Amino acid sequence: MPADSQSSSAANTGFPRFFTFLGYPVSAYKFFLCVGIYIGTLTTAMLASSSGLSPSRVGFAAMACALAGIIGARLYYLLVHAPSYLRQRSFSAAWDLDRGGGGVFGALITFIPASFVAAAWLDIPAVVLWDHMAGGVLAGGFWIRLGCVFNGCCVGRASTSPISVRLHDIHGATKQRLPVQFLEMAWWLIGLAGFLALWTRTLPPGSYALAVLAWYGLGRFFLEPLREHPDLVFGRIRINQVVAALLAIGAGCALIALNWPI
Repeated sequence: MPADSQSSSAANTGFPRFFTFLGYPVSAYKFFLCVGIYIGTLTTAMLASSSGLSPSRVGFAAMACALAGIIGARLYYLLVHAPSYLRQRSFSAAWDLDRGGGGVFGALITFIPASFVAAAWLDIPAVVLWDHMAGGVLAGGFWIRLGCVFNGCCVGRASTSPISVRLHDIHGATKQRLPVQFLEMAWWLIGLAGFLALWTRTLPPGSYALAVLAWYGLGRFFLEPLREHPDLVFGRIRINQVVAALLAIGAGCALIALNWPI
């Protein structure tokens, strides 16, 4: 599809892939990625303040971990799509961020190591920092997924369902689709509401972080089959659904063991 046709098709949905600032095109996804990190940082800082921790220091630590997570998300995407990139034999193509490509599960690859460094700098246990950042992840995830709506990535399958919405993919193809991005955004918001409702309760350190991991893994497991182009390995395995299931089971079992030991 020609570029002009793509832009026109995307514009018809009300979700343009690019914004224009001072005459320069800016990726809508990158814009909302920044918004998500900003909102997540503020939420983490707010939770830190309620716990008697330094909001500025904890907020800075959360932002640093989020930025580190972007690297892990890209690494995950490259691993999943390794055969395609190996055929290109181009190092620059692998790190061409203008072409997009990232996996939220991969963020844990670099997010967790960065959090240990941040916790040592803050002189607090890593699990305490994780609990505070978990709230920020819920708040920021909503906005990052909104960027997917504008960009057209992670789009749902074509559908005539009553809940279908007219949306475009990254190529500008607009049709009635299952609103998988909006459903995930709703899942983030429900999780955030539950998180804030329970925040004042005294739970073992790490409980909130495990609950968020289990919550997201559970939701992603059921939403993944609704996507039009799921990430596949070996030609047929929905890798994100597998990882989501493992995350939900692992974090869920750890949460139960932590709070209700035998």
